[in-house]
Amino acid sequence: MKTVNAFAALGAVLLLSACEHSGGLSTARFNSPDFGNSVRSNIAAESVPADPAAVNSPVEADGARQSLAQQRYRTDRVKQPPTPATSSVATGSGSGTEGSSGGGGGGTGTTGGGGY
Repeated sequence: MKTVNAFAALGAVLLLSACEHSGGLSTARFNSPDFGNSVRSNIAAESVPADPAAVNSPVEADGARQSLAQQRYRTDRVKQPPTPATSSVATGSGSGTEGSSGGGGGGTGTTGGGGY
């Protein structure tokens, strides 16, 4: 137990020695001509430059159609999108009398379910 305490004390001394205070924040390092270059370099590397042709080109659209769409939006008469088509699966239960080739209850027009 004494060796554990000795190692803990030695570790604390080593950690605290790294916290030496050197007299405050020196503002001289902020006056360097290359201060902030690493940040600007990282921003440039992570940024995608805008394509001037795409940014400055006019938007191609049908003006009359856009005007009607805006008018419908203002008057709250927006065309509702169609409801998505869904599929449903019906399952048969009970005993089917039509065509029983073994296994599972067949529904109308089935030949059984293949014996599970």
